[in-house]
Amino acid sequence: MKSCADPDVGARYSASGAALDLAIQKQVNKKRVSNCKKGLIKHSFSKKLENMLPRNVRMKKGMKKAMKKAMKKAMMAGILLTVGAACNTSEGYQITGTLPEIENGTQIELTGIDTNGQDSLLVAGVVTDGNFEIPVTGQCTMACLRIPEVLPRIPFFFEPGIHSYKLEVDAEGSMQVKGGALQEIWNAYSARNKAFDQEKKKIETAYREAAKRDDLFGKMHHWAIYEDLKTAQEQYEDSLLRQNDNIVAATLVWLRSRELAAARKIGEKVALLGPNALQTPPGQAVKRMAEAMSCTENGNIAPDFTQNDPDGNPVSLYGIQAKVKVLDFWASWCGPCRAETPNVRRIYDKYKDKGLEIISVSLDTKRENWLQTIETDKMEWIHTSDLKGWDNAVARMYGVRSVPAIYVLDAENRIVGQNLRGQKLEDTIRMLLNE
Repeated sequence: MKSCADPDVGARYSASGAALDLAIQKQVNKKRVSNCKKGLIKHSFSKKLENMLPRNVRMKKGMKKAMKKAMKKAMMAGILLTVGAACNTSEGYQITGTLPEIENGTQIELTGIDTNGQDSLLVAGVVTDGNFEIPVTGQCTMACLRIPEVLPRIPFFFEPGIHSYKLEVDAEGSMQVKGGALQEIWNAYSARNKAFDQEKKKIETAYREAAKRDDLFGKMHHWAIYEDLKTAQEQYEDSLLRQNDNIVAATLVWLRSRELAAARKIGEKVALLGPNALQTPPGQAVKRMAEAMSCTENGNIAPDFTQNDPDGNPVSLYGIQAKVKVLDFWASWCGPCRAETPNVRRIYDKYKDKGLEIISVSLDTKRENWLQTIETDKMEWIHTSDLKGWDNAVARMYGVRSVPAIYVLDAENRIVGQNLRGQKLEDTIRMLLNE
């Protein structure tokens, strides 16, 4: 671990310490949103918790919010889900469970990976008198169990010969499925990863305190420790991927695929997977993503495509004549995309007569939303979509896992920049236009 006496710390901090400043500020400003869906908890359970609070506390203004938080914690601590799986893979599985204090009709979902590597609903069951059943037909090796807006998705690995699994939820809301060797590998990873995250939060707190004191030396010290923790966490994950040639390693990369794709690191992680891991559904999904992204690195020629515009006319990337092209993946439901639109519109108006063209590929599924947003936001450039959402053919070709995603191309369709925003986007365009 680096200390504050490390002679390289000052240079390292001055080069990129601002990144931690930004990360800390984002965390400070981040709002905590309750995951408990209104109406899911039975009224009797709610009243029971309210009665546990002192009368003078219950009467104080604003205590409903505190009670709701306490109610969620108590609910999470009380859940004990037992899952039984019939192991005849030709017939499938029957998953049963008990969820006390959950309202009748609450949906329990089992999600998996579709042919395009996206999270998709496999089957769902509903809670009836605190119990539920989920029939899973056919062969299944991995799925994620979740209750929308209450419990996040939890990886669930089916193994031959394992007839029962148990989902345990502790008082902090941490969850893990127990049962089977693969599940234990995942649980060990989750526990170690959680420990790293907790240590990083402690350092973030210490960093904030140093910042309040305007203690540059203290900030440098805590930043160096934070970076060392990040490195150790990354090395631990890489070691796990190398040592486990199975579906657990592939699932880990798949669950992190959007984050890794945004950082252009998914290829590095896929390279660590063994042949057996790559043959699993999540392994095949991340392999396709990595292959797509390798074709869209800076310096490569952007893949050509043809997709229809709003009038049904085919638009070809290579058929568009321009000195600079901005390929913009977006959607009408994407807040950050629309927040950037005024800047993109300003740049387009400024340089459209000098050789700039913009091609916006929408990941919408509803035509009316797509067209209405184009009109409302005055996006007066080229648009295409096949209205297939994340299954958009061009998005899949480019390995897009999050929006907005922007590629800047030169006159030869060579990729010269990615995910540029604001002034950086304009500066790159101006440079290519020799303005």
